[in-house]
Amino acid sequence: MLSDIDNARRLMLLLGDEGFTEALTQAEELVEDANDTLERVEDIEDEAAEAVKEANETLLAVDRRLDKVDRTISLLEAKIEAGFSLAFFVFAADAFFSGDLLFAAGLTILGLLGAGQLAITIVNIPQVEKLWAAAVYLFERLDERLEDRDDGTDERDATDDRA
Repeated sequence: MLSDIDNARRLMLLLGDEGFTEALTQAEELVEDANDTLERVEDIEDEAAEAVKEANETLLAVDRRLDKVDRTISLLEAKIEAGFSLAFFVFAADAFFSGDLLFAAGLTILGLLGAGQLAITIVNIPQVEKLWAAAVYLFERLDERLEDRDDGTDERDATDDRA
């Protein structure tokens, strides 16, 4: 019991010591400063995450615009290729009727090469892609309806049963 009293006395002296009290106060201030710093770091992280999100949105918008420009250039290329192909065929016909068969054959080959590239460009035009997607959708729907009728389940029969 004497040792317990001695320990209590030492604790009282330690708590009464101004150096210890000042150290505790400084430790509390350090903890508060650390908390403030962590809050500022979290705010900065949130701002950085928002900035990254905005940058991604901007990059996506730029990508969409670049894709639009690329498609516009493809349309211009298609028009130019069509003009050149047509011109090659016209000059080939003129050379053929003038009797220069070898030159006419060369111009015809050049016209066919241009027409092939023109076909590839036309397939990649957005409007043609949309038309192709619509056609595929319609064919799939038609195929589903035909399969339903082959199974013996007609949609009209199903609606008659409900009535």
